[in-house]
Amino acid sequence: MLYKYVGNIDDDKVIEYLDAFVNKGTIYASRTLDFNDPAELKLIFNFDAEFEIIKKRFHLDCPRRTEYDFRKWYERFDKNSKWLIKYNMREHTLTTKGIVCLTRDYDNYLMWSHYANSHTGFCIGFDSVFTHSIEDRGLEGEVVYVDTYPRFNYYTDSSQEYLNCTYLHKGMPWAYENEYRVITEGCGIKRFDKSLIKEITLGCRASFKLQDYASKLIDKGIDVYKMALDRDSYRLKRVPVKKGEYFQGDT
Repeated sequence: MLYKYVGNIDDDKVIEYLDAFVNKGTIYASRTLDFNDPAELKLIFNFDAEFEIIKKRFHLDCPRRTEYDFRKWYERFDKNSKWLIKYNMREHTLTTKGIVCLTRDYDNYLMWSHYANSHTGFCIGFDSVFTHSIEDRGLEGEVVYVDTYPRFNYYTDSSQEYLNCTYLHKGMPWAYENEYRVITEGCGIKRFDKSLIKEITLGCRASFKLQDYASKLIDKGIDVYKMALDRDSYRLKRVPVKKGEYFQGDT
């Protein structure tokens, strides 16, 4: 299963988001520039390579250029030139792709706090294969959490290695998210197969209004739960929702 936490200060907005998932089959691919991590997608570039490898890459990038063109370019290939390559590649990754952020955990206390508006929103669960149905899907995979920026050699590493280093690495402080990512062409609303929605879990502080809406989805074959505080520990437990029955999960 894969999960996505959703929340908003406006209860009607939360219901609108849930409706978009369940009835419209749409999910939002976020723009990286809007993320809360300033180090998102950062790399350490390396330009060390044999002369012939550098020349081969030049002619691949500029197939109509001559040997003379390469020599003139190579003479001017300095620190500023390397900075420009890094800048252009980073700008491309930041502005042309979208990211659908998911997780493997439905009961992560911090995720409920940070991404479901302090436990008032919901966590929607999908069959794992649902990612294959996301519109404009490209790269996808588990995020690797590291202490230092990933390293990428512009001349000797593959384009696939560049994508993996860029999109599937984050700093160790974010490891609690246990994130799974889907990278899309462009950001914004993306369609997916809504039949692959399997469950919805409401936060322990979710309103009765949200519970009323969610409980109607039981008739669609979707399991609906609500979180509740464990009596003896700082943990959450999940309780099945029944139509017309209400409880406060934070008491």
